[in-house]
Amino acid sequence: MTGANGSTTVANPLLPGTGRNESLRRAFDLLELLARHPQGASIAELCGASDLPRSTVSRLLASLFDAGAVSRPGNHRKWVLGPTIMRLTNAVAPLAGLQERSRDVLERITAEIGETSMLAVPTGPATARVIDEVRGRKLVGVFDPWAGETISSSASGFVRLLLAELPEAESDKIISRMDLVHHTSGTTADRALLSQVIADIRKRGYVVVVDELEEGLAGLGYPVRNEGQLVAMLAIYLPTARFTPELQAKSLAVLERGARELTD
Repeated sequence: MTGANGSTTVANPLLPGTGRNESLRRAFDLLELLARHPQGASIAELCGASDLPRSTVSRLLASLFDAGAVSRPGNHRKWVLGPTIMRLTNAVAPLAGLQERSRDVLERITAEIGETSMLAVPTGPATARVIDEVRGRKLVGVFDPWAGETISSSASGFVRLLLAELPEAESDKIISRMDLVHHTSGTTADRALLSQVIADIRKRGYVVVVDELEEGLAGLGYPVRNEGQLVAMLAIYLPTARFTPELQAKSLAVLERGARELTD
């Protein structure tokens, strides 16, 4: 199944056949919303942003409050992230504060290249979540925003970068379990060919995807490393018609510089 931007609800290759807890996913959706409102959000605001009924939001907030994941300080009627989230955030350094540091980097990338930039972090061996995005002024047509989306399609540059981080035998094993969806006529949906694509990325160190996730959409992704370990991924995406060899070379240099800034 394909999400709004053609990539986010493809079956996750991790733990295939295992049931998912819908209430847990909704609870994390609320935490994501609160993360975007550091000054707090009311139940009414959370209901409007999540399209969940008030009773569901209230029940989820009560459970999250019991776990220390949310709080409502003093007589303040608005909910904010709680101490448990702060403690977990500190435990995942160097990711702690990455989104805050990335905003300036993404804005500079978009200003210099003129195209949309974004940052994603791994959520599994072959899944990533986009945590920030800066839209380019020259973006034309109807492209859904990626920020907040979980990406699991093998046609995504983020997923391919993650697969390229693994030993060949391990990435091939994951590919053998993936549901390879033909998003477009150009999507690499043959397992042997995809394995070769991943091997090329492993040698090259970055990823380029053209007309595979959406017709007329191109992207370039670059890893962000800390002490050699991939902790995030920077990328740009744009209409294929503008993705010239000259722009690709310039974008690669700008993304590489941005990755260094994030880990300095």
